[in-house]
Amino acid sequence: MGNMKSRIKLSVYAIALMMMGVIGITSALATIGANFPEASQTMVQNLIAIPCFAIIPTTIIVGKLMETVPKKVIAAIGAVCFLTGGIVPAFATSSFAFILVMRAVLGVGVGIAQVVSTALVADNFTGEEQQKVQGTLQASQMGGIAVMVFVGGWLADIQWNYVFYVHILAVVTLLAILFVLPMQNVGAGKGEAGEKHSVRLTKATWLWVLFMFCIFISVQVYSIFLSFLVQERGLGTAADSGLGLAFFAIGGVVMGLLYSSLVKVSGKCSVAIGCFMLSASYFIMAYAPNMALCHVGSLLLGMAVSTIVPGIMIYTGQTVDAFSVGMAISLVTCAQNFGQCVCAYIVNPLAALFSDGANMNFVAFMIAGLLAGALAAIILVWGIRGNRADSIK
Repeated sequence: MGNMKSRIKLSVYAIALMMMGVIGITSALATIGANFPEASQTMVQNLIAIPCFAIIPTTIIVGKLMETVPKKVIAAIGAVCFLTGGIVPAFATSSFAFILVMRAVLGVGVGIAQVVSTALVADNFTGEEQQKVQGTLQASQMGGIAVMVFVGGWLADIQWNYVFYVHILAVVTLLAILFVLPMQNVGAGKGEAGEKHSVRLTKATWLWVLFMFCIFISVQVYSIFLSFLVQERGLGTAADSGLGLAFFAIGGVVMGLLYSSLVKVSGKCSVAIGCFMLSASYFIMAYAPNMALCHVGSLLLGMAVSTIVPGIMIYTGQTVDAFSVGMAISLVTCAQNFGQCVCAYIVNPLAALFSDGANMNFVAFMIAGLLAGALAAIILVWGIRGNRADSIK
């Protein structure tokens, strides 16, 4: 059993390398846009939005498939989609539309990775061990994106289409899935007495789905506006933006490893702490006079995400019975990506409305900071009440 769990952990961490693959090219968005002058900023940002749109139905489909198909098989398909959709655009330098299609294929791979990895944790671990594995999963995905965004910014400075080669990292994932992840049996959906189970979601489940949607509208501002903010403020190049995203990932790795310790101290207030950190990071970057301070904000934002996401995943799983966990995780993952999808279409008009035309990206960061702050106040109330209830038990 111990060896089985170790193999599952290693496989989960390998799958997690793909989980934030959608933003692997964000450090080069401005550079890519310069090579397609007919494309607006919003259209260029679709390189991030389109995969997120593809992830939305994927997460729901995977939630159902996991009831009958082994997770090992589903995960392998995801890795192949990630590699295909990620690398092929490096050779499609003349068609922006085709690149968008391939980005959708990549999104399918990411969606599978997001659901299967978290479901494997929920199925095989409980209590403090679950918190540690979920935190390390978060650290692993941040490590994967750190490699992609840092190398991606450097490759984009050589030639814009080289940035797509960063997705080769998923070869590691595919090998782990094929040779390390055990082939576990899939339950037939029957209870001990032979009755057929059905998915039962609660009001609390849907509240976490809504919260995840809102918080990721804020989080996504960083991914799709950082490169443009750096350019707007004259702070640096695509490589500098890539380094900023690398700091984001480093912060995520550090906090992912410390997550279980944070929960011991703060209990259910951990999500609120993450939201306050998220809000502060946006204000720091919005007013940063140089890349050094911008990197500090990026580091803090990465720590915030690695505090928020594990908590939401764990608390969502606790709102339903064991049979319904897979679908609950699928829905909250769907909400995460839907928030990422609509971010540009919500924030761009608001930023244009409140900016003077020359500081639109600065205003976008301010909007994200205010949204995160408001959500932090709301979830803090829930956390305090939850901690009080737990102390009485």
